[in-house]
Amino acid sequence: MRDGVLSARLTFVKKIAGTCGTVADIGTDHALLPVSMVAEGLAEKAILTDVRKGPLEAAVRGIEKYCPEKRGAFDLRLGNGLKVLKKGEADVITICGMGGLLIAEILEASPEVAKNCPKLVLQPNTCVGELRRFLWDNGFTIVREQGLAEAGHPYAIIETRYTGEKKPRGTGPVKEAVREYLGELMGIEPDRDDLKYFSLISKKAARVVAAIRNAGAETSERDAGRIEFYEAVLAETARITGGTV
Repeated sequence: MRDGVLSARLTFVKKIAGTCGTVADIGTDHALLPVSMVAEGLAEKAILTDVRKGPLEAAVRGIEKYCPEKRGAFDLRLGNGLKVLKKGEADVITICGMGGLLIAEILEASPEVAKNCPKLVLQPNTCVGELRRFLWDNGFTIVREQGLAEAGHPYAIIETRYTGEKKPRGTGPVKEAVREYLGELMGIEPDRDDLKYFSLISKKAARVVAAIRNAGAETSERDAGRIEFYEAVLAETARITGGTV
């Protein structure tokens, strides 16, 4: 499979997914991620699922285009979320390009499948903080996170697995909200892509604070809360990046 077919996001997801026996790609859409993994020998088998027939039909075309010699390695299933998987059937489950709340709903709807997969790789497009909180509250340990910037939008990729250990909440609502919003792992030793991620987060926070302050109206309790939160985000991103963003 030639370079450039996968987006930057899916290239990172593939890297984090690593080598496995069976990968299950949930909401597979164009199926480029699992096709790439099988084509490169990173996965022996791929289960491709979607709630609609159209993406699965597109997946067949992708298989024929990029990996026809391994068409027998692909198992296409029509269904909702993890409900079409058996417990322990996949070594890696990827769920990408959805909202964080929807990803949480998918995991919650099939707990036995989610809890018995050694590696879950999640790439939410929105509500990443809410997804982190769901994982922490439900015994999933976040093993690794990767931040990146693509087309001017910050994306976080989360590797997680079920351990049964729930993470306690922080000492205050704002501090806890910032922890959920930014995560914990990317800030330990941020790489170049993490720094780009935090740069976009910081710029958004600054825009929100400026917009509220420049609105000219009396600051409501809600807006005051938003200012407090985003100023805390600005302080934390400055700490993580050493003030370089």
